[in-house]
Amino acid sequence: MKPNFKNITRACGVVLAVSVFGTACKKSFFDGTPKGQYTTETFFKTPAEVQAATATMYNAPWFNFNCTYSMSIGDVYSGNSTGDANTAMTQFQNMNVTQSNEYLAKGWAALYAVVGQANAIINNVNNNAAVLPDSTVKTALGECHFMRAAAYFYLVRNYGAVPIVTEANNYLQNYQIPRHLVADVYKFIISDLQAAETQLPVRSNAKGRVSRGAAKAMLAKVYLTMDDFAKAKAKAWELISNESTYGYGLVEKFEDLFYTRNNNNKESIFALQWVASNADGAYGTGNVTQAYCAPYGQELTGSTDGWGSFKPSIDLQRDSIAGDARRKVTYMRANDYYPELLTAKGGYTYPSCKSKTGANVKKYVVGNYEDNAATGGAYNMSTGINTYMIRYADVLLTYVEAEIGNGTSTSDPVAIAQFMRVRTRAGLSSLPVTSITTDDLLRERRLEFAFEGQYWYDILRLPQDQALLRLSNTERGLFDSWCGSGPVITNKINVTANMLLFPIPQSEIDIDPKLAENPVGYY
Repeated sequence: MKPNFKNITRACGVVLAVSVFGTACKKSFFDGTPKGQYTTETFFKTPAEVQAATATMYNAPWFNFNCTYSMSIGDVYSGNSTGDANTAMTQFQNMNVTQSNEYLAKGWAALYAVVGQANAIINNVNNNAAVLPDSTVKTALGECHFMRAAAYFYLVRNYGAVPIVTEANNYLQNYQIPRHLVADVYKFIISDLQAAETQLPVRSNAKGRVSRGAAKAMLAKVYLTMDDFAKAKAKAWELISNESTYGYGLVEKFEDLFYTRNNNNKESIFALQWVASNADGAYGTGNVTQAYCAPYGQELTGSTDGWGSFKPSIDLQRDSIAGDARRKVTYMRANDYYPELLTAKGGYTYPSCKSKTGANVKKYVVGNYEDNAATGGAYNMSTGINTYMIRYADVLLTYVEAEIGNGTSTSDPVAIAQFMRVRTRAGLSSLPVTSITTDDLLRERRLEFAFEGQYWYDILRLPQDQALLRLSNTERGLFDSWCGSGPVITNKINVTANMLLFPIPQSEIDIDPKLAENPVGYY
């Protein structure tokens, strides 16, 4: 029987979620090991208990990562979005993030909570392996290795050298942990993903769980980031050339990706699994993205949230392509009509004068309880739509990027075919290409994955001088009118190399002064 994420989270995940969120801002990567029922000798004795434990890795520990951290870095810092709701968000918009930034601290803590939880489950599954079926042990270990690698992939790209922690219990009495060399962190990530690749099933029997293809897709992105283009291309091709084996493909219509009813579709390779709930003690299991993105004062959420904190930047809108079906799904502009929102009132039309960029985010804005009644509803700061971490479209464009490699363009017909699959789905088949430049690819990725927390990492893969030039030429300003018109109050920043990494939160350095020292080797 397939495990129910909703029931597992409510019945088993609350103890773990309380543990993670109750300690995440203090000794975060020491206290990431969950305490309570999951570490007792009475748990991890049956496949159902193991599945209940691993199910929680898909939501609660990622909560603060998903809440504001991912979009603040991936979209605001990169220039896809403005963020002016508070000081923490404005620092990302102005690229002057300090060590005391609230979102930065919560994101660090969330990622190490993922690491700590994966470590705890690995230890407990191994300790009980003798009484568990081999398939249960392998799958659980594969999920843990995958999740730990995913967390470290974000950590190393955002902070550079970071501590590698595999046995959190060993550090409860010793908070003096050094940072480890960037090369060693990547080596660790690859080792975890290679383990996951052999341990995970080709296809998961449990909806929403990662499978072998997810490990391959993540490996392709890691190799791409490391400029190992041959391996990145090979890993991506393993999935592209075996779609029927792994079960992946593009959803026919781009808009269908962002309805709650279509969670865990064939394009979803790795997604955070959320459960909409307003029950006491369940905060941390729902997707809060709608709360920050829905336009203010429009009552789209049916609750007191919907603040319009993140808004599509002028720069992103200038990069749009006429006729692109993704635009309306990605962000709202004046007179856009959405029948799926405010369904009881016959739909919703976005007005003018709601934003100083002339637009508001639509992705992940799914509406009120009635709009989502068939899929669990929507509550204050809580919807049930999954957060995409890797989509199949990403695999296709990873192949293209790997084919370009250190060059400036490619005319390879196989790469062009993958590029056109993504572009055709967007309604742009009438704009065929005979070659793809680096700029073409980056623009395509920007339009495909805007507000999915990816654009910053896409820019980072450029040669550093190109990345700095692109970021320095990014318009971060606003129109002088709330109607999205009039002259632009320009805000371009002279971006330097030291701004490509974020500072380690001061709260973490206060606990572990070694974090301020030079990194050391792990291997």
